[in-house]
Amino acid sequence: MMSRFADILLGMIIFGITGALIGFYLDHRGIILAGVFLGSVLGGFVGRLGARRFFISVLAGTLLGGLLGWLAGGTEVIPVTAGTGSAIGGFIGINIELFMRVRHDG
Repeated sequence: MMSRFADILLGMIIFGITGALIGFYLDHRGIILAGVFLGSVLGGFVGRLGARRFFISVLAGTLLGGLLGWLAGGTEVIPVTAGTGSAIGGFIGINIELFMRVRHDG
């Protein structure tokens, strides 16, 4: 029970912060609030499905993409490279989940 709650909370935090950062980047208070709300709802739903590895891979991709963008192009490109990194991290996370299921089933 606690593991499911932790997954839901982790998803709400990661997706809620992502929504807030999108709002800050667009510099609009309404988008910040909507992003936090919608991100938390979506993150809670995905967390309820038990996608801890997915969340961790998205977070790692975001941090790595932002860091590489900062090192390569300065602070102006961080939002683009962090977003790209999170998308790639999510893709890798989904594939890890699929391969883990195949491994356990087969």
